[in-house]
Amino acid sequence: MLTSVTVKNFRNLRSVTLEKLGRFTLIGGKNGAGKTALLEALWLLGGPDLPDLSARINALRGLPIIGPDTVFHDIFWDYNTQNRINISAHGDWGNLPRKLDVYLRERQQTDPIRSNMLEGSGIELVTRPQDESEFEIVFDYQHSNRKKYTSRAWWSSEQLKPIGPVPPLINEGIRQERQSVTGRATSMFIAAVNREDIQTTAARLGKAQLRGEENKILRLIRPLETRLRGLTTITIKDAPIIHAYIDGMSRPMPVQLLGEGFNRILGLALSMNEAAGGLLLIDEIENGLHYRIQKEVFPNLLTLAREFDVQIFATTHSSECIMAAHSALVKQDWQDDDDFIFYRLDRIDGGTKAVGFDDEMLETADKFNMEIR
Repeated sequence: MLTSVTVKNFRNLRSVTLEKLGRFTLIGGKNGAGKTALLEALWLLGGPDLPDLSARINALRGLPIIGPDTVFHDIFWDYNTQNRINISAHGDWGNLPRKLDVYLRERQQTDPIRSNMLEGSGIELVTRPQDESEFEIVFDYQHSNRKKYTSRAWWSSEQLKPIGPVPPLINEGIRQERQSVTGRATSMFIAAVNREDIQTTAARLGKAQLRGEENKILRLIRPLETRLRGLTTITIKDAPIIHAYIDGMSRPMPVQLLGEGFNRILGLALSMNEAAGGLLLIDEIENGLHYRIQKEVFPNLLTLAREFDVQIFATTHSSECIMAAHSALVKQDWQDDDDFIFYRLDRIDGGTKAVGFDDEMLETADKFNMEIR
């Protein structure tokens, strides 16, 4: 589990350090303070051998990958690619930190990329990629065991010529060369508004059921639908769709009809099962959840995080969410001191400061209705 993290030169975070982290670390702050950027930095640290994440994180914000002139650049602070991105964390694994350095350099020579799918397809690669960008992004990662790994990614555009009198096809996108980090923990990012496709969600439920962990999932989502008896997957027109058995209903119903909050928490529960032993990063955790439901959900969420050994980082815009988490988690007799941590990110003189709130400060803020978002 991570105990502290430092991020430098990433997005709008010039430099910020969170000196103490919990099993559940909640992050507040005004718009543009860097809350989502902090989650994205943790996602990169959790995938140090996946350099294409540096472009995929934009898709979570609704920004498409346009081309070689824009790919990679916008993750650097103030678009300054001369300064490396540094993300480092200490944890319960020992004294040495895990460090990820991200930087751009001139693209290294690579062999033409060929796909086995082209064989026998009537398509041949007729040219070496001609529109490859002149640079590549590099992930240099040092694990806590002193071992170092390097992975890289670049933009490429290939020309494919089908057999016959048809125009050439263009195959363009990000290519990468990975040095896999053995045994690294899983890191999953839950965006604020994007819901995963129904096939992915159904597959995750199937895994949980095969592992005998469905009851854990039900325990987390039942506060949102107390009549829920169970879940099943039914295939309709080749599409697997999760259905819920509801007391008083003559047939199971698609979970999509049970509301945004229900599906939000169902997705979190299934993602936690998938991220066992790793990180779960949740942007705007309160989305779709009523204040009173949050107070019921948070203790179960923390219990599930313990059972799956998952560390949660979440952002929020809501004072009600902060106080619900504090009330539900800190005031529990069984809660450990380091289970729940709250930070507010503040923009100060062009930089970012992480202000930690202990139990007493949160109690005071709640009592006097102070603004802490």
